[in-house]
Amino acid sequence: MQKDGLLYANWFIHSEERLKAFNQVRKGTKKIIKSIRDGSFPRDLHGSALEEVMDVIASQQEIFKGAKHAFMWKPKMRIPDIYENKTNQLAFADMLDEILHTNNEMKMLMAVETLDQKKIKGLGPAVANILYFLEPTIFCPFNTKIVEGFNYLTHSKIKLGKWSEYFKLRDGIIELNQAAGLFSKDLGAFSGFLFDIGKLNYLIKETESLDLSSYSHTQAKVDMQIETQDLKSLHYKIQYLLADIGNHIGYRAWIAANDHGRLYQGRRLGDLSLPALPKTMADLPAELKETVSLIDVIWFAKDGTPVASFEVEKSTSIMSGMNRMDDLYQINSDGMMLYIVAPNKREKEVLIQFNRPHYMYNHDLHDHIRYILFDDLIKQAEAIKTFGRDFSILAFISHFADGKLVEQNM
Repeated sequence: MQKDGLLYANWFIHSEERLKAFNQVRKGTKKIIKSIRDGSFPRDLHGSALEEVMDVIASQQEIFKGAKHAFMWKPKMRIPDIYENKTNQLAFADMLDEILHTNNEMKMLMAVETLDQKKIKGLGPAVANILYFLEPTIFCPFNTKIVEGFNYLTHSKIKLGKWSEYFKLRDGIIELNQAAGLFSKDLGAFSGFLFDIGKLNYLIKETESLDLSSYSHTQAKVDMQIETQDLKSLHYKIQYLLADIGNHIGYRAWIAANDHGRLYQGRRLGDLSLPALPKTMADLPAELKETVSLIDVIWFAKDGTPVASFEVEKSTSIMSGMNRMDDLYQINSDGMMLYIVAPNKREKEVLIQFNRPHYMYNHDLHDHIRYILFDDLIKQAEAIKTFGRDFSILAFISHFADGKLVEQNM
């Protein structure tokens, strides 16, 4: 169901005005950097070069309407802490300067992560609205309705306020944008679409296909249908095999709670699964416990320690599955392995996600995450059951990112 006046449908209409705004923000950002470094940056947003930039951004389409609010000085809370703290100002300026003067995407992302490490109070992902106007193919806008739209569309749980959550959103937008093959390289276009969803201007029903053809300025069409029964059956087959292997080699398998009633070859998946998560999971916060319960397959040791988890990603977001396992990994980061299990044709998508900065530069986590291709698992399942003694048996069918995708971009 769709309504008139959709944001994405009008995204490219006023192209000359938009190009003018991009130029104004770029020039204004240079003024911000200069004023911070020469000591003339004021102790309030009012009258600053930052205010000039935010006025330009807020004057654009509805998606940027409230972008200025995050930078307004709130004296009682002392946020954002760039008006009284010179060190924080300089860190902000250094990040903006790096974005302006490098053409390397990875260096841009690392510049933002460096800023995030400063933990500057009140200086969160709202800054991405500036970065979008500096590099619209690398950074997406960020606000409440975009996040709500993304969560509604992908069943994710992205939150506001943290750069780590922004990177999850950005990665998801890029992945969806590539899958659609329809939207512009300008990440604001897809963000506009998510904004429409977040405002319920475009309602997605579980029982109908999502027809995006009315959004396309090139009249291209994309089919984002509910998965076919064949794909669902394949998902259940992989879950079945993983649980069966785990139970045979000495572990106790868990299958996602919402799949216990599913059938594979007439057998209920829940019959291969623990009926409930082990008592070791009982003290987890409710939200984390729910997240863990929805992981496709987990292998638990006899003492209830999670030792391996698996997300089966046949057609849905690889990123969301990795995020769920990432949460579980924090519980047993010493001895746990994480596996994405995906169709052979999705191997490139998996590698792209494995080479995100969060995984590539977190060496401990990087060493604990691998992927398995459907064909390899199906062909070797019986041999693994016969010869396996623990999860190390998966080494000969699993793969890890070797950094090639990152090196090609550096």
